[in-house]
Amino acid sequence: MRTLYQILLTCAVLTGMIACENETKVCDQTLRSDFHVRFQRDSASKVADTILHIVRDTIMPKVTVYAIDNGVNKDSIYKIKPLKDIFLPFSPVSDSSIFFLRVDSTLTPDTLKFKYSRTKKFISPGCGFGTTFFLDTVITTKHTIDSVVINSKAVTSSNDTHLTLFFFNQ
Repeated sequence: MRTLYQILLTCAVLTGMIACENETKVCDQTLRSDFHVRFQRDSASKVADTILHIVRDTIMPKVTVYAIDNGVNKDSIYKIKPLKDIFLPFSPVSDSSIFFLRVDSTLTPDTLKFKYSRTKKFISPGCGFGTTFFLDTVITTKHTIDSVVINSKAVTSSNDTHLTLFFFNQ
């Protein structure tokens, strides 16, 4: 009888050890969700007496983007690359972020300021916490940017297009 209890106790301990396998080291999700900005240009053309507006995605020839901290260019995110959209990282410890944006080396750069609220979100024991953002305000200079359209205020995934920048026709 004593041997039966020892066998059952051993089986129970082994089952407990197998069931409690440490899965907290595995993180299969991204903790970052960058702000996705798309570039577009309105190509106005005149046909007879009618003006046609054709909005199209635009590849800017030499895009340079810097994060600005206290008025100083801090981090280079993109440097002289042909791009049609950019992904900007928001600060998880601040309620605003400022970026320097130049879409062509011959054009005057613009400044983009984003104001947002942030929320910590528990993802899993292996991943820990991530930050989600909710966009409140976008302030831009108007050197090359014509207008701004906020497509999605909630920044939970980099797959969505959050903002569309329309540029002047040069």
